[in-house]
Amino acid sequence: MTSEQSVYWGELATHHWGHRPGRFTVPAPLSAARAHELVVKAVEPFRAGTVYGALPKVRLHTSRGWLGAPGRLLPGAHDTSAERYLARAERELALPGLLLSVHRPLHLDHALWAAVRDALAGLWRTVGWPCLPVEAELTEARGFTWDRGMGAPSEHAVLLWVLEGDLEVTLWPGAEGKPIELAAAAGELLYWPDGYRSQERHAERCVTLRVHVPRAPRLAMAAVRTLLADAVHDRLGRDGSVPLLPLPAPTASDGRAPVAQVLEQVGEAAGAVMKDEHLARALRVRWAALRSAAGLDPAPPPRPTAPPAPGRRIEVVRDIVRIPDGPNRWIWAAEGHAFPVAGSAGARLAEHLVAGRNLTSSQLCRSVGADEHNTAVLALVTKLAGLRAVELLDEETRR
Repeated sequence: MTSEQSVYWGELATHHWGHRPGRFTVPAPLSAARAHELVVKAVEPFRAGTVYGALPKVRLHTSRGWLGAPGRLLPGAHDTSAERYLARAERELALPGLLLSVHRPLHLDHALWAAVRDALAGLWRTVGWPCLPVEAELTEARGFTWDRGMGAPSEHAVLLWVLEGDLEVTLWPGAEGKPIELAAAAGELLYWPDGYRSQERHAERCVTLRVHVPRAPRLAMAAVRTLLADAVHDRLGRDGSVPLLPLPAPTASDGRAPVAQVLEQVGEAAGAVMKDEHLARALRVRWAALRSAAGLDPAPPPRPTAPPAPGRRIEVVRDIVRIPDGPNRWIWAAEGHAFPVAGSAGARLAEHLVAGRNLTSSQLCRSVGADEHNTAVLALVTKLAGLRAVELLDEETRR
């Protein structure tokens, strides 16, 4: 962590994290204007109606509930700022107050995703790195009271930057059961740990970036369950359907009703997966990807990249995470994506692929005793360039 980051995050990390809410001056990783540009991009697919199961998730909340098909009430290119959009939408709604929520939109813009990731990394270097996905949410609101956090204590810690306008938050429970009142203006950050219920009051124009950090043990169980289900499905690996069973069920020789064979096979596969390395390796891969993303999920997709010509100069622009995965096996990760690298040559390559290093692909090939046309090394460079961990420099840059 740089000394500048220490000043920004020091008080929160040392005196508040996991203990008590507070307000802080931590520079926001994006402006309200950039946030609005991303919101406009994110909501475009929702103009024809709600898109279920898609990311980002978009909701327009009003004083009478959220709208399933907000259509033209969503911001468009003609709404050049959050202020103009909110005024128009409230006028067309003919209702006082609204809040537009865009959940997990950052992967649509790599530069913004990376800016938020880098900001969070400053905090994680002190309090520890999240092993479950951290989710971001952008909101634009006008005179709206949001009660969504009042139903149950939050299972997430919340980092909430006010990008524009003003925000007031009431948290329960406080000391001796009394509520805690927080307020923030543009340029300030609010934090509260998990275990609080909350109510938010957004001013006449309020733009926020909210980061949800999972803290409840139940959430870790859910993450492992998902990986286990995927591993069982891969192990069974066959088509078919669940059979229909007679009732009453036939009786086995021991007097008990037998378990349906298809369900028994799933149970056996789950037991086998738990005993082998499949699940552990999947967890290591997931951790490596999250570590390279500072937990921020989902990550932007890789960019299309052509293989470099032999001798092409490259610059390493991001740290590459490496996690051991057995003898001469490693999991490499960058920008939220992980992949395996096997063989002793991987360790020698890693010595050269350090952030800030400028070298040629030929130098990388020679470091493992290969000629400049080595396809494995060039494929690795191509993959890292696609993940934006390295940049392929053009001739003008090389000079």
